Amino acid sequence: MVNLWIYSSHKEQSATAASLITFGAEVFYRAKIIKDIEILKATHFEIDKRTIHPSETNISDFIFEHLVDCIRILIFFENYMKAELIIKDFCVHSVDKNWNGFAELGKEQNSRPIKIEEINRIEEFVIDESKQTIYHNAIKETTIGLNVLLSSHYQSFYNLDLEMIKFIRWLNKLRNRLHFSSSAEFQISNRIILDYEKAIAFVDEIIKTRITSANL
Repeated sequence: MVNLWIYSSHKEQSATAASLITFGAEVFYRAKIIKDIEILKATHFEIDKRTIHPSETNISDFIFEHLVDCIRILIFFENYMKAELIIKDFCVHSVDKNWNGFAELGKEQNSRPIKIEEINRIEEFVIDESKQTIYHNAIKETTIGLNVLLSSHYQSFYNLDLEMIKFIRWLNKLRNRLHFSSSAEFQISNRIILDYEKAIAFVDEIIKTRITSANL
């Protein structure tokens, strides 16, 4: 069974959330399309104006890294959404609907976040303060997936607008084509570049407001 100590106190929840966001941001900023966004904008401008042929640019570098970049970017957003749920006392670990008494709650988790207290009311957590361990028979080691995190009843718990949600869904669709991806799927436009810039601004703001201020 997984140790659920991260849910033990508000302090532990906050520390876990900060760790998730920090790690996610580190991975996010390593994406080529993120760290070299200005280069991509300049390249796109030259290609769009037909002042240079794509074969004479470094666009192939972005194409080659694009699938991995999608994964890197999604790691941040998945971590961010789980962090938001954790600090709001929701369980991000999967509830085992096959465990006695948890059939309904396990099913409901696919459409709405489940509070830790809801789980505890059905069957209490086994807590050992001295060893800093918390266990529960109905909680799996796996956590809820991105499709569930993006479902309508979950969205209200994040600071993500509908355009950002749409952008994350698009990245996830590309990520899910892992074994069938090709250079033909790489798309770039002013709209897409703007989406990436908005994502960068969002991550920058989260780090500034949620992580930096917490360390002061």
